[in-house]
Amino acid sequence: MFVRRFALLAAVTTAGALGACAESTTTPPAGAGGAGVSAVAVAASPSAARAAVHIANVGGRKALVDQQGRTLYVFLRDAKGKSACLDKCAVTWPPMVGDAINGEGVDGFLLSTYTRPDGTVQTTYRNLPLYRFGTDRPGDAHGQGMDGAWFMLDENGEMYQW
Repeated sequence: MFVRRFALLAAVTTAGALGACAESTTTPPAGAGGAGVSAVAVAASPSAARAAVHIANVGGRKALVDQQGRTLYVFLRDAKGKSACLDKCAVTWPPMVGDAINGEGVDGFLLSTYTRPDGTVQTTYRNLPLYRFGTDRPGDAHGQGMDGAWFMLDENGEMYQW
């Protein structure tokens, strides 16, 4: 009898502890302005600060794009795993920041990150930092070949140099 009561007490205590740690799936009331959402809940969200890199048709070729379909580029002046595009360069060529996940057609083992000198985390593919071109819209490749230094990548991380 004592063993059953102890087991029941242990089960109730464990369930209560697990319930306290569970993620809330309730929506804050309208007009709350997000006051009911804690920073921890946002950080724990699987989609928070994680963008998907996937393959799409860009100019008739399969190329890496971000979650909005904007073409991703690499810069020839970058060293493996280290960006040379800083300050004014990063305004025209915004780095893809955050820890990305692999989307359709992308090898997740080739995705990684690099910490830029300003402390932001930049996504890399095959250890090459990834960027967008400032005026590109989804499906555009206006940055391709610019200054002989900016190139799209195929699904294997090889540059399209034309």
